[in-house]
Amino acid sequence: MAEKFNLEGHEVEFGKNEGKAIIEIGFDENTDQCYLVDIFTVDETDYVALLSEDSEQIYLFYYKDDFDNDEVNLEFIQDEEEMDQVYHLFSHYWDEEALDNLVSDYEADMDSDDHIDD
Repeated sequence: MAEKFNLEGHEVEFGKNEGKAIIEIGFDENTDQCYLVDIFTVDETDYVALLSEDSEQIYLFYYKDDFDNDEVNLEFIQDEEEMDQVYHLFSHYWDEEALDNLVSDYEADMDSDDHIDD
């Protein structure tokens, strides 16, 4: 369920995504499997937060969807100041405990899927 509020003078909305997803992102020749943490909005701009399965690195991207064509586009945030501000707002809502709980939920889902395949 989405939660809207004012945070440090910004209109923010967290929890816009429903369900879970594991997304593979590519950087040059490397790829990283990531948990979908959240699709969220800051001042009418949509972002997505992904958490690396291996390194626990948080990746933030611009998020644009085109549901009519079944496409989702993730774009790098080039402006370092914007990235810092968005991460700061994100970390107010998604603290370490919330991220740990999310990872536990993903791992529990994967464990239950493994039992189904047995």
